[in-house]
Amino acid sequence: MYQKDSGDKKYFRVLNILNKLNEGPVRVAELAAEFGVSERSIQRDLERINMTGFHLDTPQKGTYAFAGGVSLKSYNLSSEQLSVLVLMREMAGGLGGAIKDAFDKVFERATAASAADSPFYAVGPRALNPLTRKFYEDIVFAIERNKKLKVRYVSAAGEKERVLCPVKILASESFFYMMASVDGGRAGEFPKFRVDRIKKLDILPEEFTPPSPETIKKIIGTATTIWGVNEGKKTPVTLRAEGAAADFLRSKEILPRQKVSKPAPDGSVTVKAVISHPMELVPLVLHWMPEITITEPLDLRSEVRSRIDSYLKKQG
Repeated sequence: MYQKDSGDKKYFRVLNILNKLNEGPVRVAELAAEFGVSERSIQRDLERINMTGFHLDTPQKGTYAFAGGVSLKSYNLSSEQLSVLVLMREMAGGLGGAIKDAFDKVFERATAASAADSPFYAVGPRALNPLTRKFYEDIVFAIERNKKLKVRYVSAAGEKERVLCPVKILASESFFYMMASVDGGRAGEFPKFRVDRIKKLDILPEEFTPPSPETIKKIIGTATTIWGVNEGKKTPVTLRAEGAAADFLRSKEILPRQKVSKPAPDGSVTVKAVISHPMELVPLVLHWMPEITITEPLDLRSEVRSRIDSYLKKQG
């Protein structure tokens, strides 16, 4: 049983949860009862662990487990040292920018678990890995062994069979995406395929030459949502935020290369960022309007206005 006077409660909870996860799935309700805290506190601990790089699955509601291939044995540090890294990652993430980048490099060196070597890449600050992984094992197998995949995929244009060369699994907003080049397609292009839209998948014996880790890192770039991955165009944007929207953008790094000015006398801030796709920005503006407005570029303002007009028109 957990002892409440055992020092830093959060540290010991994370330490114990890491060790329990290494043995098998854990239940949030049982952990909350054992440690004498709320279920939300346990969920926050699990989110800390997941965002550090120990990717988690949810086999069923209220239950968490290490994703396939994740084990404390694969790291170079003890579980005590790894639990310290989990808490350090949270602090570094809150500071953002160079501090977060520095921590990520320390983590990679300390654990020898480079993001470039992992088949996963979590896009965005809240990208928990879901367990809607119908073809998870096959995709990971293909990525790790550079095997081609034959898939039957349903897109807006209809159902089509194609051969893909998978290079990364992207987790974003409760969806899985497979980043892959199309066999016979244009070189250097890596479209994203939503895994839940794959109706059939076969691993082929043929192998392919994967892109370099540097290429993958460049493609993903500073994306904070799935929309920012694998897009070539870069668009500088400027926003004006006030009220709760200003507080939100000052406290979280939501947009790629986000820079927030000091508050004006009225509390408003100017936010500058560089996006790769309009949908990196449009949902944010729609969510926070009217406390957030696009200053430039003007075509993005028109995009937001068009969406609002279309919505109102449908509402009659």
